[in-house]
Amino acid sequence: MTPLPQDGAIGLLPAAFAIAVAGAAGLLRGFTGFGFALLAVPALTLVFPPSEVVPCVLLMQLLAGMQLVPATIRWVDWGSAGPMLAAAVAVTPLGTKLLSSVSGDAIRAGIGLLLLVTVPVLWRTPSRLSRPGLPVRLAVGVASGLLNGATAMSGPPVIAYFLATADARVARASMLAYFLLLSIAGVASSAAGGLIEGSTLLQAAVLVPPLVAGTWLGHRWFEIASDETHRRIALVVLAAVAVAALARVVAG
Repeated sequence: MTPLPQDGAIGLLPAAFAIAVAGAAGLLRGFTGFGFALLAVPALTLVFPPSEVVPCVLLMQLLAGMQLVPATIRWVDWGSAGPMLAAAVAVTPLGTKLLSSVSGDAIRAGIGLLLLVTVPVLWRTPSRLSRPGLPVRLAVGVASGLLNGATAMSGPPVIAYFLATADARVARASMLAYFLLLSIAGVASSAAGGLIEGSTLLQAAVLVPPLVAGTWLGHRWFEIASDETHRRIALVVLAAVAVAALARVVAG
């Protein structure tokens, strides 16, 4: 697959769409610290095969995360992100096995309903909660890993945790670090499975410029926005994830 034009206007339309999606997804991730794959994967699968989109998005997600490392690494809450990541990586295979006894749609429905309850609570809670103990942090990582293996939706528990316990700068930096490291594992898995081919690398290369531009704009937006603006927009995006999860279940 390649978004480069091949037959005049027929090739230009998917190319323009893919470039716009890469830029918009980069903007979202650059500002909130998450959401790149949540926007890029379903949007790009409208014009390209999912089997080719997912490895490409993993590569792009890796690049997007690396771009902001110098500006954000000093703000990462490693005391939370580290244990959660370790737990998530450890239990992801169990999430895959979970699909043999529980349908993916049932899990997505549970995620959607839980988020629809969680988001209003976080919206109405003006102050941040103190960092929970290690068992809670590990539990968040376990939930993220199980969801990652079962539905490829690892984000909701981690996003809700950081929005509830950290200020905007720390929350964003910690989510960027968490999803960057998780994407490294995803890229390694895809490469081992032979899913990353020359065409995947070509497409990722074509989409890097709008991705970098969008991420930079998102970062600049974050720098001038207030903590409350970041939190509100992040919660709106999380609510959109809930609606999208439930919509997918309804659509079958």
